[in-house]
Amino acid sequence: MTAPASVIPAVIVEHDGEALALEDAAALAAAGPVRDALRSALSWAHVAWSKRFGKPAGLRSGADFDAYTAELAARIRAVRIDPAPVLLDFAQRARVLGVSQGLIEAGAPQRNLENRLREETRRHIDEATAAARAKLAQAADLVEALERGSFKTINRQLAVADQAGNIVERAARTVTNDELNEGLAAAAEHVGGRLVWIAERDACVACLALSGQVVEPGDAFDWRLTFGAKAYQPKDYNAAREPVDIELERPPRHPYCRCRVSPWLGHDETAAWRVTHDWAEAIKDAQAKGDQMAVDAARRAAAAAVDSAAFDLPAALRREAERSILRGDALPTESENVRLAAADRLLGRIGSGKTSPAPSGWRVPASVKARAERAVKRGRFTR
Repeated sequence: MTAPASVIPAVIVEHDGEALALEDAAALAAAGPVRDALRSALSWAHVAWSKRFGKPAGLRSGADFDAYTAELAARIRAVRIDPAPVLLDFAQRARVLGVSQGLIEAGAPQRNLENRLREETRRHIDEATAAARAKLAQAADLVEALERGSFKTINRQLAVADQAGNIVERAARTVTNDELNEGLAAAAEHVGGRLVWIAERDACVACLALSGQVVEPGDAFDWRLTFGAKAYQPKDYNAAREPVDIELERPPRHPYCRCRVSPWLGHDETAAWRVTHDWAEAIKDAQAKGDQMAVDAARRAAAAAVDSAAFDLPAALRREAERSILRGDALPTESENVRLAAADRLLGRIGSGKTSPAPSGWRVPASVKARAERAVKRGRFTR
């Protein structure tokens, strides 16, 4: 079954690729050194065990075993975790990129807007660093506390240390995505636009329910929206490290979330042209200088503004989200049962008519509805 073309404008798809590349680079730069150091410790553990004890399956104890675990614990404690400089650098780059992308998506000239990082970003980095260090310390303590065991036992304790790299990577992806969306929101506010939530077609059932929703910069999206069985309010921690409920200002909605916002000027061409009227002069200036690349860039930006104005993107995104639920589009990380249940709930809201409207208002084609009904009945989607 071939998926229909996405309604997300090509410029936003391109920008999302740039953002993902930056996010991947942040994860590698921040978590890579931690994982490399842990691999080195694990490599030493393998070689040292073979030299001292031979086969990995045998149980060992005594003075040699104690000396081995003490040295391995010392090597784990020697792993240095200080991702803050790298994470702050990539967070700043993400903020700048978000502003630039947002202005392009709005069809507005580039501006140097305020790019000060959020205090929440700095706090998140500090908390992730502390959590990763705690995992290393826990792993070292577990190894050193062993009185007997096989190499399998050693590996089980080292698995705790592996979580340190995962914590740093998750922090890298979270703060990069968070600051990117802060930059996009700043661009929207600068041009007097609103924010539209954009979820990929195979996003989770919670994020898909937000796709196409529009808010003013500074306002919150409705976290209660979900195609799933239950919505969960976002949480943060106060100064006393107690969990507190917060509002959903913008993506990411959850760890590893790939959603983004984009400036939305509405689909009135006249209003959008008033925001971008200076592009004609910019094109003339570039032509006078003989700078064809600048001419092409200005024309693309002007065209993006007009396209954005003429196309009701929020309505199209809401329609695509519902279609995605009915088709069962999903990443491997989300179970098919979750998507089947979401499709069943959506079918119940659509009703029994052959062309009954979906909650977003579009008339669901009979073939789309029938395919979803068959999938729910047999307990699986066809691909």
